[in-house]
Amino acid sequence: MTLRDYLRVLREQWVVVLLAILICLGLAAAYFFIRPPQYTAKLTMYVSSQGADTTQAAFQGAQLSQDRVASYTELVTSPRVTGDVIAKLGLPETPDELAAKMTATSKLDSVLIDVTVKDPSAQRAAQIVNAVGDVFPTLVGELERPTDPRLDAAVAVRVVKPADPPILPSSAGIAVIGALGLLVGVALGIGCAFLRNALDVSIKSLTQLQEMVGAPNLGIIAHDAGVPKRPLTVHDDPRSPWAEGFRQLRTNLQFVDVDNPRKILLITSSMPGEGKTTTVANLAIAMASAGNRVLLVEADLRRPRIAKLLGLDGSAGLTTVLTGKTRLDHVVQSWAGGAFDILASGPLPPNPSELLGSKHMLGLLQGLRMQYDVVLIDSPPLLPVTDAAALAPITDGAILVCRYKQTTRVQIQSAMRALSAVSAPLLGTVFTMVPGRGLQGYAQYSSAYRMDGDVGRSPSAAKAEQYDGRKTNGHRPPSQPVPGDGLRDAWPSTKLDRHR
Repeated sequence: MTLRDYLRVLREQWVVVLLAILICLGLAAAYFFIRPPQYTAKLTMYVSSQGADTTQAAFQGAQLSQDRVASYTELVTSPRVTGDVIAKLGLPETPDELAAKMTATSKLDSVLIDVTVKDPSAQRAAQIVNAVGDVFPTLVGELERPTDPRLDAAVAVRVVKPADPPILPSSAGIAVIGALGLLVGVALGIGCAFLRNALDVSIKSLTQLQEMVGAPNLGIIAHDAGVPKRPLTVHDDPRSPWAEGFRQLRTNLQFVDVDNPRKILLITSSMPGEGKTTTVANLAIAMASAGNRVLLVEADLRRPRIAKLLGLDGSAGLTTVLTGKTRLDHVVQSWAGGAFDILASGPLPPNPSELLGSKHMLGLLQGLRMQYDVVLIDSPPLLPVTDAAALAPITDGAILVCRYKQTTRVQIQSAMRALSAVSAPLLGTVFTMVPGRGLQGYAQYSSAYRMDGDVGRSPSAAKAEQYDGRKTNGHRPPSQPVPGDGLRDAWPSTKLDRHR
């Protein structure tokens, strides 16, 4: 992973990092307020040799004292000393519990022993360490007593100064504990973020998608929070960066195979909810705005949404044509005053897969190829049902719609196997719901680069009069059907003649 990948992971998983930091800070604060403050009382003892009358004897005594200090520091916390202290003060602790509160240290080549005792009570800490100063010299005197009672002990231990009760606690303050909690939270949050990223099998980058599919990406559609209320972005806001994404998709499709133009395109996805229907509807608007003769076929015979999305009648359409109940020219509807045509789904059949893969469907598509420049087919997802796989072989190729951070690698692999099993070519992918952070540059550019005809006019007035280079006065809004646009019993013969 590159540095940009690491930063991307942290940006995507910032909630995890923030949550870990807040939890660790909360635990640190709880630890500070729940744990009682600790006070440390310190006592210093001096180890000296006795009976040094000459210089040489004094040197030997000093060397003896240094040799004894290392052993004495271990002896201070021994059960013998702690037991005598407990007996003297009447403490409730056991010798091991008291030893855990005590620490005995000595510097190298020093004859001083520092004894510290930590306790929640300052008075009690001073009492315990002073009791050690009383008990330990007596114990050393007994251990160093010579066999000849007339001789003095070679080494003696004396208290330099009794300990006073400490005034300030020695435990860490809220600032130190908070800083430690923050550091632990940051480290834990970053670790959890990268762990979650490693366990996440969804597609999060264009590089991942291209490596999985092995086909080019034809378009990147940014996430737009207003899509549920305004799904036809190309029509409603044609100058937005989101609308430009569909126009880029239109342009890329023109160069998929220049020598062999693809006219009948199947738009599908791995699973529902990946933006397939919204993508095909906006793509139809974008292609029609470039002067192409476009037919949008609603071949999702299980959950059709195109007719409802465009505000048209879906009671008759593809299924009625395939079953021979009506003619094609009786059910083809136009949208937005003739911008492009729509063939709705019609009544839902009990056998969608067989109907879509039938010879009647093949013959219908062959006839449509002669009448339109582009035929866009909205089909069901590949994995839940086999409808798209049955329809794909009789088209010029499939376009796979994948949703950012929802489509998984396993789903893409399964979709690729479904298309490969029927020898259907995959023309490319469309990456939808991509965070718009990278598109802000275009948004700023497009707002500053208005068309010449817009100078001196308000954006709302320009938008009302401009629809990809054509006047839209008198056209209906996409959510309202035009009278006479629905199902017709008598379609004028010139309707299809103009597409020939």
